[in-house]
Amino acid sequence: MKFSLFDGIINFLNQNEKEFLDSTDELTEEQPEEPMYFQTQRENAEKETTVAQSCNNHTDTKDNLIEISQKHTDPKEILIKISQLKNSSDFESVYNFLNELSAEENHAMIAKTCTEGLWKKTQSVGRNVLHEACKRGNLNLVKHLIKCNCDKEVMDNYGVTPLIYASEGGHIEVVKCLTFGGAKIEAKDKSGSTPLIYASGNSHLEVVKYLISAGANKEGKDKSGRTPLIFASFKGHLEVVKYLISVGANKEAKDKNGKTAFTLAKSNVKDYLMSIQVK
Repeated sequence: MKFSLFDGIINFLNQNEKEFLDSTDELTEEQPEEPMYFQTQRENAEKETTVAQSCNNHTDTKDNLIEISQKHTDPKEILIKISQLKNSSDFESVYNFLNELSAEENHAMIAKTCTEGLWKKTQSVGRNVLHEACKRGNLNLVKHLIKCNCDKEVMDNYGVTPLIYASEGGHIEVVKCLTFGGAKIEAKDKSGSTPLIYASGNSHLEVVKYLISAGANKEGKDKSGRTPLIFASFKGHLEVVKYLISVGANKEAKDKNGKTAFTLAKSNVKDYLMSIQVK
């Protein structure tokens, strides 16, 4: 029986995480604690390990990851594997095992793995199986883990919650699943950034629209006083900027350095803001 089903394809799936901000220096030299700061630290920590890989845009396990060629049909063998993985530090093997079980819709055994604490296994930046599933857009696995009552507010070493990971990656169905399940829409990481800030800064318009429709605070600020509109403007995400303004985002909001969305905007956004008399 082969439990390391994904061996040999991990490098194929590996992708570099999109940077949230291109340069902290462009925004401010005085306030390093922003999403880019923590995201860069996460990326650097992951590069130092071989067990943690960045995999984005895999929104459906069965369609986008791999065909399951051999199902886990023997409960005894599954229990043996669970016992082995409890004593393992190989995060990717743990994640892949739960992923295989979820693709097979073997919820009973996923529940057993959760009871045994496998979902709490972490990689280099403290990201557990639920975090990873949200980061990869693995909706099926997320559904199973939530059904097993895994903590939806659990944080990694940087204070990032599952909903923040899903919002950062633009995984709209995972975002919906988490919010339907009661995840806190105003969760903040150590920089004070919310899911809406991450979605806005990464140009995930559909996620931005959904979060606002679900009650997210469009004026929420991180520790440096930056709003979703300021982040979207700084990154040049014009469609996000237009939408935020259309729903009443404060165009004059200032960060702790007195800078506004217009002050920090990329040229394409600045041209638009000038066209609507924002200065």
